[in-house]
Amino acid sequence: MKSNQLTIQLSECKSNFVSLAKDSVINESSVSFQDEPNSRKSEILKKHFLLNDYLNQDFDEITLSWSNKRSTLVPNSIFSETKPNEIFNLCFGEKSTKYDIDYNRIYQLNLVNIYEIPSWIKHFFIMKFPKIIIQHEGSHIIRQNIFENILDIKVNIIIHDKYFQLIIIANNNLEFYSSFEYQNHQDIIYYLMFTLKQKQMMSKNGQLYLIDSSSNSHNKIIENFKKEIRKIKDVKLLVNIPNYYIAKSQILCV
Repeated sequence: MKSNQLTIQLSECKSNFVSLAKDSVINESSVSFQDEPNSRKSEILKKHFLLNDYLNQDFDEITLSWSNKRSTLVPNSIFSETKPNEIFNLCFGEKSTKYDIDYNRIYQLNLVNIYEIPSWIKHFFIMKFPKIIIQHEGSHIIRQNIFENILDIKVNIIIHDKYFQLIIIANNNLEFYSSFEYQNHQDIIYYLMFTLKQKQMMSKNGQLYLIDSSSNSHNKIIENFKKEIRKIKDVKLLVNIPNYYIAKSQILCV
């Protein structure tokens, strides 16, 4: 990474901005557009840029991590034989006319991440930052985990407002990648336990990273999850609650 980088975390309802110098956080801010139509989101972001001078400095690198639950991974060999739209439609059905289909190559694992992204996002951010790199959140997290050369189990739970993403790495291989809707912390524990049992990973040692996607807006869910998971004797994973995990994962994509 060069001297400074602006990282952007964007979802349907919120955007977080974090500026980094190497891996140190210099500035941060966030903006919410809960329940706003897409036509309004660009205007809200324009106002946010005007109110936060640090966002308008000359960054060496600018990256954006887009998060939504409709994302799927396919081997590069399959991807090369078909079209992204066809794979996406097979997994999720037809996309909305307000979305585009995009993809990221994860060369370390010979995988391609195919996902939908609202059409307005590229138009707005590429107009403002022509050299911006836009990728799916899952792609960033997978690269971060593979870069760390994990030999034991590492579970990533990234909590969003209506769903969470579950990514499991073991022996430096991707073992699981999916998203689930939830209503409370008990739903998250249920899906985690079910997945660990299916993957025959119960009672194995490792790390569990519980990641808040929205600047501490899910504190209650995280605290309840942490309290309940400790009571389950079969789970040997050590729970970590890192700060700026998604922002710092974007360092590796430049």
